[in-house]
This record gives sequence, C-alpha cells and structure tokens, in this order.
Amino acid sequence: MARRPPPRSRKPARRVKREFKPSSAWPHIEEFLESGGNIEIGSVRPMGYVAVASDEHNMLAALTRNTGETLMELMQRLEAAVDLAVNHDTFTDEINGP
Repeated sequence: MARRPPPRSRKPARRVKREFKPSSAWPHIEEFLESGGNIEIGSVRPMGYVAVASDEHNMLAALTRNTGETLMELMQRLEAAVDLAVNHDTFTDEINGP
C-alpha cells in the first residue's frame, strides 16, 4: 500500500527567512519575489495591460492598467496591493468579478 505524502501547511510562507534589505523602489514586491512569489505584467485581451502577483497557492493581486496610467503608476499600485496582501491579508482583484 502506497504511503501518502506528509500534509503541507495550508498557509504559504510569504516572508524571506533571512534579513532582507530591499534594493528597489518596490520593497514589498522585491521581498515577495525573494520569498518565491511571481509577478506577471503584460497585455491580456480584452482587458489590456494587467499586473498579477501570485504565489504557489493564491493570487494576491490582479490589477488592470487604467487609461492614461503610466507603467510606474501601475507598479506603485502593485506595490501597495502586494503590501496589503502579504501584511494585511487583503487581496485586490480588478480582473475577476466580485
């Protein structure tokens, strides 16, 4: 009879285990990436440009680029959304309906 793999923790570890010193204007995104998270930015029809932050368990933030919004402004909003998700368990989803 085959053995089951040991159960994994339900809540992902989203923190870097060592002392973290950000080197960019987006410290929350940088720390999230260092802890194994993913950031994807690109064009998705019919929405246009989107920015998505996810880990192996959850989508933490999904943003659509507003009319006239610069890439830097989108990145600042993604930075704030990643902070909300990682530190306050508040997820932002502008792509999928409520």
